[in-house]
Amino acid sequence: MQERKNVAVADLVIPQQILDDMIAHARELAPYECCGILAGTHGVVSRVYRIKNIVAMEGAQNLSSFDPAKVAHLERLSPADRAEIAFVMDMQDFSTAKKDMRTHGLDLQVVYHSHPHDPARPSVTDIKIATDYEEIWPKINLPNPTYLLISLMHPTPDVKNYWITSGQVTPAPFTIR
Repeated sequence: MQERKNVAVADLVIPQQILDDMIAHARELAPYECCGILAGTHGVVSRVYRIKNIVAMEGAQNLSSFDPAKVAHLERLSPADRAEIAFVMDMQDFSTAKKDMRTHGLDLQVVYHSHPHDPARPSVTDIKIATDYEEIWPKINLPNPTYLLISLMHPTPDVKNYWITSGQVTPAPFTIR
């Protein structure tokens, strides 16, 4: 498994077809947030995995990644409304993707999700979850990914990628081919 450092992210390449698939995923699920992961080798993405957003189906109290204020806010919303402002990946879908990555010799490179109504920048909750996962990725034998956001606020989607390390957000450029 390749070790990725922040300085190497400039080498990240996302094929146009995969970018188009992620944007289609975001549009298909709007007004709900979509989520998924990108995998590949040597900084080149070769596969997209769409992962089910379970936040709409589970009680907010079961979503331990959220801070108490976010949980209180989410509990007041309907399941459909929750899915418009948050996401939690279905672990069964994630496990299936992880097995497929291992079978094909791919590395996790990017976690993506959409912001149907907000800019393509990490929310406070996005930053908290990414920071919490910094300790989890190595335990499940995956490298720390970048976090790509797709904003659907405007007719032309805005797509941006970030490193989130120790609660700090840094832009992570990528090339589309």
